[in-house]
Amino acid sequence: MKALPLALIALVSGVVVAPTQTSAQPAPPDPPKAEIGFEERVRSEDWGNLTDFSSTNDDFRTQYRFRSRLWMTLRPSARVEVVAGIINENRRIAEPSMAFHGREVVFETLYVDWRLGSGWAVRAGRQNLMRGEGFVLFDGNPLDGSRTAYFNALDLYRSFGKSRLELLAISNPRTDRYLPRFNEARKVSELQRLVEWDERALGAYLTYAELPKTGLEAYAFYKTETGDFRAATHPLFQPDRQLGVVGGRVVRTLGKGFTLVGEAAYEVGSQDAQPGSSGASRDLRAWGGYLRFRKELGGKAGPSVSLAYIGLSGDDPATDTIEGWDPLFSRWPKWSELYIYSLGSETGASYWSNIGMWEAELRLTPAKWLAVRAAYYRMQAFESLGARGGVFGSGTHRGDLFQIRGDVTLGGGWRGHAVYEHLDPGNFYAGRDAAHYLRFEVIYTLKHAL
Repeated sequence: MKALPLALIALVSGVVVAPTQTSAQPAPPDPPKAEIGFEERVRSEDWGNLTDFSSTNDDFRTQYRFRSRLWMTLRPSARVEVVAGIINENRRIAEPSMAFHGREVVFETLYVDWRLGSGWAVRAGRQNLMRGEGFVLFDGNPLDGSRTAYFNALDLYRSFGKSRLELLAISNPRTDRYLPRFNEARKVSELQRLVEWDERALGAYLTYAELPKTGLEAYAFYKTETGDFRAATHPLFQPDRQLGVVGGRVVRTLGKGFTLVGEAAYEVGSQDAQPGSSGASRDLRAWGGYLRFRKELGGKAGPSVSLAYIGLSGDDPATDTIEGWDPLFSRWPKWSELYIYSLGSETGASYWSNIGMWEAELRLTPAKWLAVRAAYYRMQAFESLGARGGVFGSGTHRGDLFQIRGDVTLGGGWRGHAVYEHLDPGNFYAGRDAAHYLRFEVIYTLKHAL
């Protein structure tokens, strides 16, 4: 694994960067020198049975979430942009009735973007990072839900034509310690964990858009996960881990309304021995990917249908090698709002791994202000967890998941959505009672140029 950072540097050094292309198109208008923004998000959520799939245990929840964001953008020159933003989320859990410390205010963004010239620029500080469909890079803080998704990162990038090469350095500690927190909780039990361990990474990400009807992405990362806050006796405790991942994504327009999207990645690494044991360290070898065909059907409502397969390798308990996919920085509800909670009993909340599933999807826009999505997932596991007992059964069929979502854009800064999910569990689980998840959301956004 010591060779991985050197290999990463060699990979980046070997990328040939094309000269910046000029265009005869008129330059876009200059953005305002300063801008201030405010956003309020209100959510109502209701769910049940999604952790154990049993009505015997009372795990139903109804809660209300109130997230407030305030930010400011300054552009003192054509080369420099400074962005600072704070955020707060309060929750009222009505069923079961319980107290929740949600008064903490934190920095969601605080970065400087400096254009260096000749296509080069650097963005340093707290920032959001999403690349592709968020398969490996999307959320730096999976344990605080949708409150934040930021990364503490340095992004040195080179733009050429429609493409970009990025060199990334990331440091995401398990609790926020780089910037001030206001009205922070004092009790250890109330501290907001961001992730179970300290995460650091070096990476390169290439987005290439110079080919007709084809978009390409390639990436390589070296990551460490150290200092799990849980006791070594905890059933989900993870010893320190180091891994490298290489992967790529392609989007190809095939004609006649057909589009092909695919992504695949492979991981190599190692994990330290369990503390206090006489065991040895373990190698890590894992894979993940998806393939999707989409067909635009035409017509006023702009309907489209798609069929996809998603595969994330599982760990075979009969071997010493760790074969379970490590989701890197992609622990978010990419495929399901409901199922991120169900995954909590396996490795951790929203820890997508050991999954093979078919996805069938329908999208349409019946009105300019309304977009609808319906989806079905046939969910399997590559490895059974029946030996653990508890909520797990002896099989590999995770279940059948149904989703319906409507997004509304009303203008004037108002938008919202409603989403409902229903899961009929399979023999991967001991319980056989269906789970549900229901959410309503309203967002108001206000921006003002100064």
